[in-house]
Amino acid sequence: MLMGEKKGEKVYVNPELGEVQVISLGDCPICGGKNTLKAIQHIHEIPYFGKVMESTIICEKCGYRNADVMILEDRPPKLYTVKVEEEKDLFTRVVRSKSGTIELEEIGVKIEPGPASEGFITNVEGVLERVRETLLMAREFRKQEGDEEAVKKADEILQYIEDVKEGKKPLTVKIADPLGNSALIGEKVKSRLLTEEEIQKLSLGPYQIVNPEELEEQKEVKGGDKTSEESGEEKKELSGK
Repeated sequence: MLMGEKKGEKVYVNPELGEVQVISLGDCPICGGKNTLKAIQHIHEIPYFGKVMESTIICEKCGYRNADVMILEDRPPKLYTVKVEEEKDLFTRVVRSKSGTIELEEIGVKIEPGPASEGFITNVEGVLERVRETLLMAREFRKQEGDEEAVKKADEILQYIEDVKEGKKPLTVKIADPLGNSALIGEKVKSRLLTEEEIQKLSLGPYQIVNPEELEEQKEVKGGDKTSEESGEEKKELSGK
């Protein structure tokens, strides 16, 4: 392993793992810990896909954590689909960034990005496990409220997930990303470009698309305001006030 160091940054290069950067970000905005916030960036190659960067921001004091995934190659916004029909399909790789929307068609589950969403790299089985854990918590909450219908629905979905894992029932998995930073990777995966209408309907999560023309207009407006103020000052000087 090779290691380099810059001011506030350490770089590790492992032939098997790829490049790992540890960057000091200063104080934690959550707990106020002094110099406890760090970013860990792991750059590596996914076979038959390309380079990706997994980035995790973590506080060493309070444990605050936020993760994201970025594809380091220019990829257009796409919809990826895979039909899980047997156990080996569960190993289909899932690359999900903060702006990626995952849909599990047969069980009516959609994972949409929000302000606090996280990116991850896993496989279909890992996604099902995340959904299962969330459902179990929601089921317990509904049970305490006495919502028997919601509990019954949760049980049905949980059973379907178990059947999918055992290869007894099919599941269509989809992932779409308006920024092109998410994907499914596997032999059975199909993909197509997203339409402009589909892109507009998808959530960007914590991200925001900035139009360069709008930025220029804002600069011009600010510049105009400044000129008006300066003109006002010049008038005062000329009037002797």
